[in-house]
Amino acid sequence: MTDISVVIGFRDWGALRLELALESVRQSFGQFDGEVILSDFGSTDHESNRELAQRLDVKYVFTPDKGYWSRSEALNAGFVHADGDILVSTDADMVFTPKSFERITAIAKLDGKSAYFLQCRDLPEGMDDNWVAAHPHNWKQMERASRLRPRWGMGGMMAIPREGFDLIRGFDERLHTYGGEDLDFAQRARRAGYRTVWIDDPEVRMYHMWHPKTINTVNQTDEGREAVRFNRSVVHHDKSFVRNTSEWKHRRGGENPVVSVAISTYNRADFLRETILSVLNQTMQDFEIVIVDDGGTDHTKQVVDDFNDSRIKYFWQENQGISAARNLAAEKSTGFYTAVIDDDDLMHPNRLQWQLEGIEAGAVGNVGCFINFEHDNGTMQLFVGKNPTAERSIPTGSAPGHGTWMLQTDVIRKLKYDPSLSSGVDNNFFLRLLRSGYKVTHTGKPVTLRRMHPSQVTNTDVGNQTRAAAETLNFLRWRYDGAQRKIAEERANATPQWPKIGDKQEMLEEARRFLPDHLITRNLIVTSPLPQTEWTGQVASTQVHLLQSEGSDSEEIVTDVSIILAASYEDMVTLRQNGAEFRVDVANDEAPSDPLNVLANGIIPSLSTSEHDAVYALFVQSPSEDKFNVFVGDHNSISAKLDALSDKANAFVVGPKHFEADNEV
Repeated sequence: MTDISVVIGFRDWGALRLELALESVRQSFGQFDGEVILSDFGSTDHESNRELAQRLDVKYVFTPDKGYWSRSEALNAGFVHADGDILVSTDADMVFTPKSFERITAIAKLDGKSAYFLQCRDLPEGMDDNWVAAHPHNWKQMERASRLRPRWGMGGMMAIPREGFDLIRGFDERLHTYGGEDLDFAQRARRAGYRTVWIDDPEVRMYHMWHPKTINTVNQTDEGREAVRFNRSVVHHDKSFVRNTSEWKHRRGGENPVVSVAISTYNRADFLRETILSVLNQTMQDFEIVIVDDGGTDHTKQVVDDFNDSRIKYFWQENQGISAARNLAAEKSTGFYTAVIDDDDLMHPNRLQWQLEGIEAGAVGNVGCFINFEHDNGTMQLFVGKNPTAERSIPTGSAPGHGTWMLQTDVIRKLKYDPSLSSGVDNNFFLRLLRSGYKVTHTGKPVTLRRMHPSQVTNTDVGNQTRAAAETLNFLRWRYDGAQRKIAEERANATPQWPKIGDKQEMLEEARRFLPDHLITRNLIVTSPLPQTEWTGQVASTQVHLLQSEGSDSEEIVTDVSIILAASYEDMVTLRQNGAEFRVDVANDEAPSDPLNVLANGIIPSLSTSEHDAVYALFVQSPSEDKFNVFVGDHNSISAKLDALSDKANAFVVGPKHFEADNEV
């Protein structure tokens, strides 16, 4: 494998400046096997850039123009093609001294848990690319004339082991236009456990060729200023370190997933099928599902095979008990994190995204709330749980719901589930985890829907569960005498006992949409092209006209909208895996299969772009055809559209309050 990969991201950059940057990097690898990747993010004259890359023998990656500049996407697009153990980002206006990347590689190879940075030296006005080209290798003069850029802004060069880049999922692709990417990346690397190391070596220098500041151009437009403001807000306020969760546009193929979903099962094929569907319906699709069948004799393997998804890995073992099955799942998992789910429960579609985005610095994972639902009638009850700490567990020995855990896989492998226990193994594991000093946080989100039914282990093995819980609690308490118990209680009370959560009733109603198919009727409003496939539910289509300004002749944005009535879990999974945008609504009992009714209840929250003005939807149905159009806008624009209608007999308005117009509707 290549020792080091250096990616330069750019768009419409000066040819001379670009060539100088590429050559300085390419000539500085020394004894190491290095590669340079030129990532062109939508340049107008990209063929010339391709020819330059070919002439200099560097990899060339072109991303078609997306209408905006994103350094994050440009760099990530380059890293897709990187083969190096060490991944480096730099810019197209930097030149490096002859031994720079030889020394950087040697230093980085000494420690696989550090991220490396190089302080930039800015050349003064007049020492631009033309000056550098006219004074090749005049490093001493550059050293005397340059000025060190403050470290706070980072900028210029960062190096990190491939594993670290994959863990934090590259540069944040929300950031675009100008600024913040480097500092954000560095902060996230630190939160993920990578030390920040500034390379201080006289043979390693990076000089920034002078040119007018890009920020001056960006600040000339409202859009540019807003992008800069957003980037700064992310840098200062977003404390997560795993990013690009719902969509990583430029992810390298063939890499290990960030999450392994571990499922241990025994003769629950029908329940298991629904559990797998709930995983496949995740908004974050970078996962594998590791299923361990603990000696089952039913059709579990056939259920798994029917999905025909390479991300699902099935292992069968002779019956050894739940602990052995869970330990085998940990051994077979390749994800950095493991999300636990029982074979009869369901994941909320946002679970993996919520939990990854909620991982905090110094923590090995987090837990969440869970909702119990009755398998027979769908009755739901929310359980929140306290913030987990060893001190807080001492009084009762309670642990968060097992099906809400997301923990580092290597920690699970180290501690292991206790195979001597037939029940209560999760409680035992988690209290040992806390007793060992590991930090786990709470997301405050309802990540799991827990199915209540007679054959649960909770119901069938109560005696062993109670005994195991008592033994585990004694283990946790053994060194806490009276004085130590009081100190522990004071520590527990010094931090918030409960996580911050939203409105409990809203959490329940929102999660209700994802109960099993036999408990609810759901409708899907799809606002992106509908995949060409068979659907379980009934499909209806229409056009939505979003009115941009007042008046009957106002500009309209037309969107094709599809409604899938009485949709199944399979329908949601199909949409999710095709990257479709859709909204899930519980069917109205009065008119569950009427597409107009579905749109009337769901179109405004789905398509409204106004935060202040009341938004209305005007439905116009053709009397001769089974078709209709929907116009969405404020009171004035909808009134104007009504005035323009020649036939108002088949038109009606829905909205957040009573609609007044000159015409009766």
